[in-house]
Parts: sequence; C-alpha cells; structure tokens
Amino acid sequence: MKEAPLNRLAFAATVHCLTGCAIGEVLGMVIGTPLGWRTLATVVLSVVLAFFFGYALTVRPLPQAGIATGTVL
Repeated sequence: MKEAPLNRLAFAATVHCLTGCAIGEVLGMVIGTPLGWRTLATVVLSVVLAFFFGYALTVRPLPQAGIATGTVL
C-alpha cells in the first residue's frame, strides 16, 4: 500500500479528530438537554462523547495510510 505524505496524514487525522469532537459535543447536548439533565451531567456526557468520536474518527485514516493496526491502537 502506498504511504501518504506525513503532512497530509497529520492534516487528515486532525480534521477527523476535530469533526469527531464536534459530533460528540453536539450529540451530548442533544441527548442531555431534552432529558432535563443538569448542566454538569450534560457537559460530562458531551466531553465523553467528544473523546470517543474524536479518537474513533482520528484512527480512521491511519490504516488507510499504511500504518499497522497494532501501531494505530
């Protein structure tokens, strides 16, 4: 498999991370607010989901760039 240039790979991983964080934060607010959760609980949910989606989407382009799965994890 052809390896991607390092700058392109770093940019792709960063964009995926930021996208995942945004998805997690918005999803946390969308879940917590209608359930009537207090602010702290909603923020904690948003942060947890932001980390989850951020990491999940960050690792996505790495195997496609030729990095071994064990190294990615």
